[in-house]
Amino acid sequence: MRRLNPARALRRAFTLVELLIAIAIATFVVAALYNLFTVQLKQFVYQDLQMEMHQNIRLAMDVLTRTARNAGMGTNGEVAGALGLSGSPDATLPVIISYDGAGPFGSDAVTFVSMDPDLVMYSDADYLVDCSGSEIYFDISTPGYVAKLGELQADEYLLCYDGTSPVDRGTYLWQIDGVELTTGQVDLDSSVATLNDFAAICPSGENMPVAVQCSRAEIITFYIDADDSDGIGAGSTEHPVLMMDLDYESPDDDDVPVVDHVEDLQIEYCFASDEPCGGGSWNNSLDTNSDGDSSNDPDDVYMIRVTVVVRSSREDLNDAYAGAPLSVANNTGSGDSDHYYRQVLSSEVAVRNMRTLQWQ
Repeated sequence: MRRLNPARALRRAFTLVELLIAIAIATFVVAALYNLFTVQLKQFVYQDLQMEMHQNIRLAMDVLTRTARNAGMGTNGEVAGALGLSGSPDATLPVIISYDGAGPFGSDAVTFVSMDPDLVMYSDADYLVDCSGSEIYFDISTPGYVAKLGELQADEYLLCYDGTSPVDRGTYLWQIDGVELTTGQVDLDSSVATLNDFAAICPSGENMPVAVQCSRAEIITFYIDADDSDGIGAGSTEHPVLMMDLDYESPDDDDVPVVDHVEDLQIEYCFASDEPCGGGSWNNSLDTNSDGDSSNDPDDVYMIRVTVVVRSSREDLNDAYAGAPLSVANNTGSGDSDHYYRQVLSSEVAVRNMRTLQWQ
């Protein structure tokens, strides 16, 4: 048997220098792969957050603009009676009204008013109702009216529109006290008849118009819930949520969360006198107490511009990105920077129902 030379066997082993070089190369390769993985992970998270914001802002804008397009259906642009603006008895409630961080919702909010198109009825022409009355009648022999009346509930709102006059089309809003299906009588909250804006349209001693068009009022308010101290709603400071309120009261437990991570909502108006809308012709408020001669009357609204700001669900992973709440419309964003990503989207909506009335 041939014996292996010990000197040659020693020369076949790795030297310490060779081993250190191999470890160094392996460490460099692993570090490079780790850095590549980290970069790819951060890019993936960034793209995921951007896609999430994109989906949220598209959904929020779609819900808001769809509702805005229906605003004013069955009205003349402003509503007299219940729900006077900010509780003021001499103010009419426009069919689109925004709250700039005030009002019952405590945040930027917008309310849209329209008729429920599935429950439209005409009041019974055989009954003349005094303007100060507290009931309105519907002919239950008319096909479908009993079923429609059965959909009305106490504490909901009845919206009626007088289309008989070519000049002064009054729109009335009452809170429902009760419904009599056997007679077609709807009992109303008579206290709203004492409001000054209602009396101006329908003075005491006169009668309501014959056969007014009525339906359940759809009063939909969108607001941002970013307060977790009240125990109401899904939102918090770290998780602002666009909420939908259907009873026009104030935030409560039955409000519906619509879109997550909506940070700001702004509504601006363009009036027929400013058409075509553009440049500096957008306004943040309405002249709700005007005598009808103001260029900012609610029934003179031509278009609205809806602006939504959403932010990412979490901050940048390594806090390298610095941002701050945005300044949109008349809202001045906070100067305090954070590490959230943000997107902003604006859409202009022609208020078709009110604009049609404007040009008749």
